[in-house]
Amino acid sequence: EETTTKTPAVEIDIMMIGDMLVHEGVVKSGKMDDGSYNYDHLYTNIAQDITAADVRIVNQETILGGSDFAYTGYPTFNSPTELAKNLEKAGFNLANLATNHCLDRGEQGIANELEAFSNTNIVTDGVYTSQEAFNTIPTFKKKGITFSFLAYTYGTNGIAPDYDYNVSYLDDDEIKSDVQKAKEISDVVIVSAHWGDENTFEPNDLQKHYAQLFADCGVDVVIGTHPHTIQPVKWIKGSSGNKMLCVYSLGNFIGGMLTTDNAIGGEIKFDFVKKNDKITIENVKWIPTVIHFEGN
Repeated sequence: EETTTKTPAVEIDIMMIGDMLVHEGVVKSGKMDDGSYNYDHLYTNIAQDITAADVRIVNQETILGGSDFAYTGYPTFNSPTELAKNLEKAGFNLANLATNHCLDRGEQGIANELEAFSNTNIVTDGVYTSQEAFNTIPTFKKKGITFSFLAYTYGTNGIAPDYDYNVSYLDDDEIKSDVQKAKEISDVVIVSAHWGDENTFEPNDLQKHYAQLFADCGVDVVIGTHPHTIQPVKWIKGSSGNKMLCVYSLGNFIGGMLTTDNAIGGEIKFDFVKKNDKITIENVKWIPTVIHFEGN
């Protein structure tokens, strides 16, 4: 009898939550009696979802500038660096840092944030303190599959970076170059895109343009942040006939915006499945989340 050995399928579970928007009330919720900060409580109710996934992504909306600056909320944020360790303890291993608030405390804020994350096992992208770091494509491996992670923001609230390499902005030529390099060194490309109009439920023209550009470049998944409201999940066809999963906005995971629209967000879950050397996205699932408030 002839026998054939089939390579077993490899499945990698992905999940991402919405914006970590650290308003003053959120800062205060983690202050301990000794003056330190701990935010383990923010993740208690999603602990099972985090641990069930292989890749767990978070959008750290506000800069972790730490105690070098006053802790502030809107419009120019600064959050405790302890959040990086709390995110690691919760189980997150991938973080977007490219947001419209990433320059709220200048280059020193970025340096402090990157230092905080350097003491964790979390892979980050979006802000940098050197040209070398800007030029480097972050990669990681899971179950023999190599992933690249790219992050971009539409802007930084009119604050210019000290150096061009400090922040990764949405730019057609830069994206084409980055994705090409990423595809040469990895099997899967994941993009975090900070884009869109706040408090809207549909993608704007800029989002649609870049979503199509990402798809045409061969990106596998793009997950959007920033609008603070839920926006659609779509399959977008690329110029090579490929299909890209596009999550336009997950809304807020945590924050002090008290309207119902801003308190309801989402968690996206899906699997990368490798069968016979072909990788597909399967089992896409949206899980609604809601922010719970007490007192002030």
